[in-house]
Amino acid sequence: MILAKLLDYLFEKLKQPVVIGEILAGVILGPYLLGRFSGTTLYVLNNKIYTFNLDLTGEDFHTLALLGIITLLFLSGLETDFRDIKNAGKGGILTSLLDVSVAFFFGYLVGHILGLPTLQSLGIGAILTATSVGVSVRTLMDLGKLHTKVGTFILTIAVLDDVLGILILSVIVGQGSPVVMGIKVVIFFIITFILGLRLISYIMKLGDAIPVRYILITIALVLCFLFGAFAESMGLAAITGAFIAGLIIGTTPQSRRILDFTRELGQTFLVPLFFVWVGASFNFSVLSNVGVLVLLFIPAAFAGKIIGCTTGARISGFKNREALQVGIGMIPRMEVALVVVATATELGVFTGDLAHQMLAATVLLVIVSAVVTPFLLKISFKKQVS
Repeated sequence: MILAKLLDYLFEKLKQPVVIGEILAGVILGPYLLGRFSGTTLYVLNNKIYTFNLDLTGEDFHTLALLGIITLLFLSGLETDFRDIKNAGKGGILTSLLDVSVAFFFGYLVGHILGLPTLQSLGIGAILTATSVGVSVRTLMDLGKLHTKVGTFILTIAVLDDVLGILILSVIVGQGSPVVMGIKVVIFFIITFILGLRLISYIMKLGDAIPVRYILITIALVLCFLFGAFAESMGLAAITGAFIAGLIIGTTPQSRRILDFTRELGQTFLVPLFFVWVGASFNFSVLSNVGVLVLLFIPAAFAGKIIGCTTGARISGFKNREALQVGIGMIPRMEVALVVVATATELGVFTGDLAHQMLAATVLLVIVSAVVTPFLLKISFKKQVS
């Protein structure tokens, strides 16, 4: 945790996403660097003094990482404002649908070109639908463009992308026949949204009235894990339930207190552990075989977002230059892309060497998109010569 936070500070000073620092902490402590010495025993005069153990790829740490994923998606749901979705309008919805569809198709195409089975190709498509505009937001703030028409549109599409991306992942990782899975998905969303929206508001009011310290926070976290467990019991991913729980709780008046506490709990402890685990799981031995995948995967990730978002924004009434700015602003992949690849691996969509290769390719995509996007945005916002 200390190493992760130190690297967070370093990358923040470098104006880079802190997630990269947390992943790097995992690489340093993982089996290819300090973790290599795990199991080493110190002897003094033939007496065993101490055995050094550091296995961040083991089951115990993996369990903490899963808690980090669930907390991250719960937090993401809490921070998603339903009003943004309602106010997106036809233009925002159309652009998001085009964005997700084109990005998904490009990802599927990568898998198809590589000769992968349909399920794994769909998994690659799901990774590329993810968007994290934290890098773009920071750059737009630096340029004084965050609250312009383009900046607001980017933020709106990002919210819709998260919702659509989670839905796509739910269907892909669903266990069972397509027909049964479709029925389960419908039942899950009917129960969680229709009943959830009615009951959770009442439960939050009741929790607010009980004079017990932190009872409201406890109820919120219980709902998060109950929704996650329900999602898994229906053959979906636990993160889907956690995200929806956060989304619904976020509509209640009590959500602000819950959000502040969850953000502190998540960002100081559980969420960084997930990204440290991602770094520790980075298998350097597959890098020699990941070249072709990366050469297809990263350009497809860039092209899918630029083409989908630019086209949608242009149809929605933006000028050519503005539409391109929207497309560039949607390039970065960060937390959600890593969550998708980790979840797809956990549920058996990616297995063996391919699982390690997809993780490596996604980590590289996170780094490349974080470095390149600010540069491209600054160029796109340069004043045109009249």
